[in-house]
Amino acid sequence: MKVNKNQQSNAESPEIAAMLDATAWTHEFSWSQLLVLSHYFELCQIPASCLIYDEGDAGDAMALLIKGLAEISKQGKTLAQLKPGRTFGEMSLLDGQPRSASVIAVKECLYLKMTRSHFNALIQEHPALAVKLLLKIGGLLSQALRLTSGQLCETLID
Repeated sequence: MKVNKNQQSNAESPEIAAMLDATAWTHEFSWSQLLVLSHYFELCQIPASCLIYDEGDAGDAMALLIKGLAEISKQGKTLAQLKPGRTFGEMSLLDGQPRSASVIAVKECLYLKMTRSHFNALIQEHPALAVKLLLKIGGLLSQALRLTSGQLCETLID
């Protein structure tokens, strides 16, 4: 089902900064850093049962789920369910490769999206903050890889 009814909102920066601040994802960032970051995120809303990202599609953005429930699947198999405060799409933001999995809104979702062009602007305009964000994303990807490696070892041992 390739129906993407993604709607973008024109939320104000302090409102977006408050949404960022309400997640555990940003606990390493100060309020002033969140206000700066808020300029580089877009607020998006999508109804339940609609596709957010489709496996194999070109990718150039990551998202942070603020409200709702989303499901990640690969080749039709569910990999994870995402609750508010979780991110998705980080790999495509960083490497520009096609989406490695699909993401569908199980319940209506509200999320903040950072595109590659916004990320590049952040790098140019606030390099130290961009490095801090990059380290955050790198840490999340490292955690996911460690978890996946552990699961693979358990599967191979069985």
